[in-house]
Amino acid sequence: MRALRIHGYGGPEVMRLEDVPAPSSGPGQLRVKVKAASVNPIDWKMRRGMLASIFPLSFPRTLGRDCAGEANGALIAGVADPRTDGTHAEYALLPPAATAPVPAGLDAAAAASLCVAGLSAWIPLAEVAQLQPGMCVLIHGGAGGVGSLAIQIARELGAKVVTTSTQADYCRSLGAERVIDYRVENFADAGPFDVILDTLGGEAHVRSLQALKPGGVLVALSATPVPPHTVPNGVRIEKPQVQATRERLGRIFDWAVSGRLRPQVLQRFPLEKAQDAYAAAEAAHGRGKIVLQIS
Repeated sequence: MRALRIHGYGGPEVMRLEDVPAPSSGPGQLRVKVKAASVNPIDWKMRRGMLASIFPLSFPRTLGRDCAGEANGALIAGVADPRTDGTHAEYALLPPAATAPVPAGLDAAAAASLCVAGLSAWIPLAEVAQLQPGMCVLIHGGAGGVGSLAIQIARELGAKVVTTSTQADYCRSLGAERVIDYRVENFADAGPFDVILDTLGGEAHVRSLQALKPGGVLVALSATPVPPHTVPNGVRIEKPQVQATRERLGRIFDWAVSGRLRPQVLQRFPLEKAQDAYAAAEAAHGRGKIVLQIS
């Protein structure tokens, strides 16, 4: 089978499309014939070694974290164990508990696009922050793969949605009430906020803490390292584990089929163009999701 592999940490130059034996499933593994897999920030961050302290890799390693494909005669989608080979290949092994059936009305590319990105939006907003109608939420990076889903989820949960982005029309089409161009505006001026979803890290993380209401929560995903800082009294920081479960994926897929959540697959690449897909994923000011069409 063909697989996108690396033999060491580095930039795009370390990626190779290689012919390797298809994997055989062992205990607690489901073999999937991959039809589509998305490209997520975690993929190029793992390739670069940026997450080596959390997910140290052994080499060679197949890249990719999520996919949709055929298993036991059915279309399923899910997330691979980050300690094992990934999904940017013609076959992948997934933990069954981290998969869910893909319902009618959702194709493989859309389902794949909703796994890591959908979970990264759903868990912080619906489960950790427990968004309620009338709350005000700030979503950093609203045009990106996670942000474009987070805006929709927050809107459906009844929150007032503010986002940072240079792509105002796109974010408004997803449900944002206000879009802040961070190049010329201070997002804190639009606050204070009940909830902030931090997809950026760095200085934005520190500044976000000052924009929370008393009792507010900042939910932070793995991103740029945060400089030393003091957490203001009366607010809290949550760093959730983004864990795939059948129930979570099933709920996200149901929202998509019902029209409450629109998948944002805006770029598709064949596996042999994976270098181009990664270049697009690593570029600034991305929009929506990037998917590899594999079979």
